[in-house]
Amino acid sequence: MAARPAPQDTVGAVGTVPPGASFTMATDHQNPASKQQQPGTSAFKLVIYEQENFQGRCHELTGPCNNLQEAGVEKVGSILVLCGPWVGYEQTGCKGEQYVFEKGEYPRWDSWTNSRRSDTITAFRPIKVDSQEHKIVLYENPSFAGKKIEIIDDDVPSFHAHGYQEKVSSVRVQSGTWVGYQYPGYRGYQYLFEKGEYKDSTEFGAQIPQIHFKLKSLLDSLPGSSGAGQNACPVQQLCQKSCCAKASQDGPLSLQRMLFHCVRGGGGKDSTVLAHVMKVLNERYSYGLDLMLLSVDEGITGYRDDSLETVKRNQEQYELPLKIVSYEELYGWTMDAIVKQVGMKNNCTFCGVFRRQALDRGAIMLKVDKICTGHNADDVAETVLMNILRGDIARLRRCTAISTSSEGDGVVPRCKPLKYAYEKEIVLYAYFKKLDYFSTECIYSPNAYRGHARTFLKDLESIRPSSIMDVIHSGENLSVRDGVKMPVQGTCSRCGYISSQALCKACVLLEGLNRGLPKLGIGKHHRLHGKLLSQEPLTEKEEKKLRAPEF
Repeated sequence: MAARPAPQDTVGAVGTVPPGASFTMATDHQNPASKQQQPGTSAFKLVIYEQENFQGRCHELTGPCNNLQEAGVEKVGSILVLCGPWVGYEQTGCKGEQYVFEKGEYPRWDSWTNSRRSDTITAFRPIKVDSQEHKIVLYENPSFAGKKIEIIDDDVPSFHAHGYQEKVSSVRVQSGTWVGYQYPGYRGYQYLFEKGEYKDSTEFGAQIPQIHFKLKSLLDSLPGSSGAGQNACPVQQLCQKSCCAKASQDGPLSLQRMLFHCVRGGGGKDSTVLAHVMKVLNERYSYGLDLMLLSVDEGITGYRDDSLETVKRNQEQYELPLKIVSYEELYGWTMDAIVKQVGMKNNCTFCGVFRRQALDRGAIMLKVDKICTGHNADDVAETVLMNILRGDIARLRRCTAISTSSEGDGVVPRCKPLKYAYEKEIVLYAYFKKLDYFSTECIYSPNAYRGHARTFLKDLESIRPSSIMDVIHSGENLSVRDGVKMPVQGTCSRCGYISSQALCKACVLLEGLNRGLPKLGIGKHHRLHGKLLSQEPLTEKEEKKLRAPEF
């Protein structure tokens, strides 16, 4: 990073000071150290650079400025907060989108916002932080009505984890100063909450009530504090703090304990990080969970056999029991054998269907209450795109759920604790924690349909950094119109597994493999499923169409 030049000039206050605030500001003709300061407000200092990476003309603020352009600031390229916190505004007069700045360095626009590109900050003011007990109450409906959640003293990583999944329409800040974020992971639009009441969402700057709200208290950037500020590592911020939250409707309710018993262990970065985090949190906070590792052996030579060795090392490192179920034991086939018959195209369809059922069967063997999988934000966004492209309404409705209820007999509820964690964040966590994980890609995955969604998403992310979270939240907000007929869940007549058809997908795929007709369960061949049930032979033309693999 380039060295920061000393401030060349300073900026005087323009416009009015917010009600109740009393700040001073340095100008070309006055030294803030020589003036009599108000108690608790003398140490605020922020330096604005007109170019990125702290280059170009710079201007120093020690108090509010309602119009930077009138004060001589042409552009905000980078920001150095020497003592804060501060809030910047998109529009003059301290209006529009808000950007909260804690003590630290902000070399370019994307270090202070992740909702969209914005280098048009036109106003600043210091944030007066109450260092006493922090307490805030969020309400589902305007005018402080409906279900509520009360938060005391600390950050809340996710409201969903505390049983509150409602919108936030009104807020009471009883003490302290808070920052709300539109999306988990401290992402999206920011909303500053100072002591007082906000009767509806427009009063704190939100156009619509935000469902995926998060809060963090402003304590680290107080004058005299040694806090690292907003651009400190989010994982470090979350790991070093505990939250005290309670959801209530008419009165306080105790939080329900989520009984996550079974952690899917595949040996990769996601499942390894998940196992490590759950093991650490279970011991640190005495949750009393009976954790186990469950892994699936698909039978892929040169890939799964190596990753299972990593899983076995994880078992020893984390001292957790391990259960391995294999395709060969459950279905009589390995993926190597399936690919020989199916070819390189569509083989992931077989693996995905078989793995899902294998996990449920393994979980039933272990008699667990819940399966935790390592799906991250990138995975979920890819799945949303795939379901949209396929027009799969049924899966689109449930693919974004962070926790699923039991869909019927033989299906164990699942959850995705890493749903809002980016893949790159998981890689960094595994790297800095020096976790032992397997990083080789499946040898059969290059032709997978998911790869096209992944490529598209990465291209989109290079243009719009928030694309992954945007896609996830778009999927969460989609709903099926009233009157649309959805598949009715039943059970497979052959194996008893959950299915909306007479035969489940796994049984159809197996029947095709066993008959030497690998394409039977792929594509639009539902009319042939009746023949499978009745054991009616297929015509020569039907067999020829279904037999030929596509390489």
